[in-house]
Amino acid sequence: MSEKRIFEKGVADSKEIVDKGMEKGKNVAGRVATDFGKTMDEILINLKSFQKDVDSKINEYKETTPSRIDLDLIDAGDSLYVKADLPGVEKKDIDVEILERELTIKSHFNTTCKNEGNTNECEFLIKGRKNGPAERTIKIPNKIKIKEAKAEFNNGVLFLDLPKVETKKLKVNIK
Repeated sequence: MSEKRIFEKGVADSKEIVDKGMEKGKNVAGRVATDFGKTMDEILINLKSFQKDVDSKINEYKETTPSRIDLDLIDAGDSLYVKADLPGVEKKDIDVEILERELTIKSHFNTTCKNEGNTNECEFLIKGRKNGPAERTIKIPNKIKIKEAKAEFNNGVLFLDLPKVETKKLKVNIK
């Protein structure tokens, strides 16, 4: 056989080997793309399921943890005033604790869906009002005269008058 024929046969064999390799590569790439697509779909399905689980846990948490009491803290010079919203709460259900620099207000919101005199069970379709225990602790920027603190409760608003401890300023002479 001539060298030319041997060379042409080698080229043809090489071309066939390359073509088979390319075909195998295309098949592998196709399978990888298909598997990747399936994997992405599975990831999205799992993420949606995970999001539902997280939302469910957040709702459970909201239902079992104390609500936060809405309030304003006002600096009025010699006193600090606190206005806390406690709609629908009775005075006997409010607890106020004062430390020198910390105030805690605890209460219990009692939201029921029963009408007076109606013994039928009912179901909330939308539930946006606070229900259950509520608590708020805040840091107070000044020391308070605890024994002089006053509280009033009227129309669902708790008002606290917290007189500040007077701080004496000392003038230091520089030599």
